[in-house]
Amino acid sequence: MSGTTDLLAEYECYRLVVAFADAVDMQEYDRLRDLLTDDAVFARPTDPDNAIRGADAIVQAFHMRPRNRLSVHMCTNVQIRLTGRDTAEGKCYVLLYSADAAEPVMPGKGRKAMSSQLVGIYEDRFRRTEAGWRFSERRGRLLFHT
Repeated sequence: MSGTTDLLAEYECYRLVVAFADAVDMQEYDRLRDLLTDDAVFARPTDPDNAIRGADAIVQAFHMRPRNRLSVHMCTNVQIRLTGRDTAEGKCYVLLYSADAAEPVMPGKGRKAMSSQLVGIYEDRFRRTEAGWRFSERRGRLLFHT
């Protein structure tokens, strides 16, 4: 593959990382369907030993989250490495801030964040499909907590 083609593939995988966090934080879980292969595997950082299998099951699991749980996932140090013409792997660190929607919005400050904040890592596998690059596997685990 050419350098430009490699960079484009890496960028498409990077965009998946950002889009995943945005879909979860906006509680637009149906958007996740377009980021996953049909046979995708997902393990939450808070429950790394219990993987969810299949895009529909993953989306359904996110729909089970409490609606009052607000979150912001800050993804950083994203690394993507092509492993083949149609495959890649990567990792990123994630800092999770969360709040309860019942918390009042304070002028100039926003909502009070929950006291427990988490730092974790996602280890990802990507696959190019007819529809473009998708997560084939996303496994998280926690590194630190407050």
